[in-house]
Order: sequence, then C-alpha cells, then structure tokens
Amino acid sequence: KRNVPALSKSYHVIVPDLRGHGESDKIRAGYHVARLAMDLKNLIDHLCLRDGAIKAIGTSLGAAILWSYSELFTTRAFSHMVFVDQAPLQNYLEGWGPEFGNLGCNSVDALHAMQRSLVESPKEAHLGTIAACLGYRSHPQPGDPTSDSSEWKDDEAFFLAEALKGNGWWYGKLMADHTANDWRHPIALSFGPGSGSKTRVLVMASSRSGCFPAAGPLKVVELVNGEEKNGLAKGTTVDWGGHWCYWE
Repeated sequence: KRNVPALSKSYHVIVPDLRGHGESDKIRAGYHVARLAMDLKNLIDHLCLRDGAIKAIGTSLGAAILWSYSELFTTRAFSHMVFVDQAPLQNYLEGWGPEFGNLGCNSVDALHAMQRSLVESPKEAHLGTIAACLGYRSHPQPGDPTSDSSEWKDDEAFFLAEALKGNGWWYGKLMADHTANDWRHPIALSFGPGSGSKTRVLVMASSRSGCFPAAGPLKVVELVNGEEKNGLAKGTTVDWGGHWCYWE
C-alpha cells in the first residue's frame, strides 16, 4: 500500500494593525479599548466570518480588546480565545494589589509619567517597554541573548521601528483608557457560568514577565470558570519568555 498523506485543514491567519499602529491610518480619534473592539467587529463583518469560526489570540492590550468585544457583542464569533499575559485590572484597587496588578503602570502618577515620556522622549519610552516585555531582558537567565548579540539588536530595531510609526500623544491616551478599565465583572458576565458562552479559553501567564506577576493574568481562569471544576478556561505559566512570550 502506498502511504497517502492525510488531508489537512487550511487556516487563514489574520493579523490586523490597530488604528494608529503599524501601517494603519493615523487618524486622530478612537484611541480607547471599546473603539478598537468595534474596529475588530467591523473587520469580522467585512470578512464575513461566521460565528464560531474564529480562534483569537490577544496579548496585553489585545486581551482587553477581546474582553471589550465580548461585553459588547457576546463571545459567539469565537470558538477559542487565548489571552496572553494580561491581568483584568492594571491598577491597585479594591483589594487588587502588586500580587496581581501591573508592575509599572498601576497608578495615576505612573500613567502621567508614561504619557510625558511618550511625547517628550518616545524612543526612550519604547526602549523601556521593550526591556520590560522581552523575558531575556526583564529576567535574564544564563544563555540568554546579551546586548552585544545580533538577536538583541535585531529585536530592538524591529520593535522600536514599529512603535515609532505611531503618535506618542495618542498612545498615551490609549494607555490611559487601557489602564483605567476593570474587566473582572465583564469577563465573568461574558464568559462565566450562566453567560451561555461556549468559547473555550486558554490563559497564558509568564514567570518572567516584566509587566505582570503570573497570578494576575491567571485570575481570568477563575472569572471564567466560577465555581465549576471543569469550566471552559485553563491556565498555564510559561518560563521560556516574558510578556511577549510568543516572540521568544
């Protein structure tokens, strides 16, 4: 008998640039999470993607966009969602402290300092972000790339060039909205028991994240599952990368 290869499914990967980012238009409005969720809805409708056909991955701000989308339009469009290294609340509020919240941008003062830096010294601001988001920089280990390696230099050049395509003032406005939002209740209502959601969820945290302690993102698993032992959400903590672990 001949060995006949099994037929494989074909998948399309869609990676949109958010408004104001990358190659997207730099329009001077709409830099808040709900507007970005609406942009995602417009894209899904434009491509005529059927309900339940989409597997979505959102990292950091991308996770918040998916939570906002789900609150506004339900989770019907998605069979699966992956949330990478984003806690449902960044600030230290209502019993939510440094064991869960953002390690840097977690207060009004920290936000204002970031906004000033994005306007007055954008290159330095973005280099700081890169240092916090790549695990080999925020939590270096033996054998990791060093500052004189080609990987270190290539990563820095790529991320810096992409970041500088946007406007620092508008980035600051977006960060203000992103930092202020508390997604704990919307996640429970959109994904949790009684919501009717059938979307399966994977939460990825990182032990080497320069942005969140792993316990913060993993709280999303509890919010989705509620009291159910075999709920729709699972969580994992990786050590092979930081906040941008998919890159590493």
